[in-house]
Amino acid sequence: MPGTYYLIRHARAEASAPGGDAARSLTPEGRDAFRQAVLALVGRLAVKKIHASPVLRALQTGELLAAMTGAPIEVEDELSSGASSAARLLALGVELGDGAALVGHNPELADAIGLAAGRDVEVPPGTVAAIGLDGRLAWLAHPPARR
Repeated sequence: MPGTYYLIRHARAEASAPGGDAARSLTPEGRDAFRQAVLALVGRLAVKKIHASPVLRALQTGELLAAMTGAPIEVEDELSSGASSAARLLALGVELGDGAALVGHNPELADAIGLAAGRDVEVPPGTVAAIGLDGRLAWLAHPPARR
């Protein structure tokens, strides 16, 4: 079986922030939902390293994942909103290799996951997609629904 990398959309964030879009922080509910999603993936999620967009909400999501998995985290400018195409994100995942988690934003992540799935997919905040190094979607996990 080929290796796997993960595309992760940042967890639920504030609607706005005084510092603008890049300063939007995760909501407490978003943090909790993402923690629950990661806990539900124990045994399926094998993160070895994390690369996160420098945008606050994605960086905070990556930091949560790092705290839960023990994987090191690095900032990756190519994961910034609007910085890369869907095809480039898939190529970056292959370059970073087995166990890499890439934390970023829609619409690029949804487009990349859709390319790997061969169809459009819904990618709400906190979604985790496992992509094989062969370029195919292995599985997709959505966070718990809002209550």
